[in-house]
Amino acid sequence: MKNLAKILVIDDDPDFLDAIKVILKSYELVTVANPKEGIDMIVSERPDLILLDIMMDNMFDGFSICHTLKTSKEYQKLRDIPIIFVSSMKDELGSRFTFKGNKQDIAGPDDYIDKPVQPTDLLARIERLLRR
Repeated sequence: MKNLAKILVIDDDPDFLDAIKVILKSYELVTVANPKEGIDMIVSERPDLILLDIMMDNMFDGFSICHTLKTSKEYQKLRDIPIIFVSSMKDELGSRFTFKGNKQDIAGPDDYIDKPVQPTDLLARIERLLRR
């Protein structure tokens, strides 16, 4: 039996978590709805890829988790885990979110996808990052 890639989903939207379980049924899936538990789950689960909501308890939770994971010496062994930001900021802001991490001194994600996600698009992005 082939080992399934492990994907950690950090998102506080229960409807999204329910939908993502169906979309990602061919992967080993771990979900957490609390951003404060997100880093702990990354350390304990060591996922192959992370789907990370940007806005949870506050607008910067996703940015904070991503930046911490990609830059902190404490998490150096985990910094190569691909991160896909998943967000409904398009709905909130009226236009597609553009990440300009280099200009803002924030370590950014490997990819970004708007909610609601299109399953085939999400799966293609996941597969591309897992093959790197």
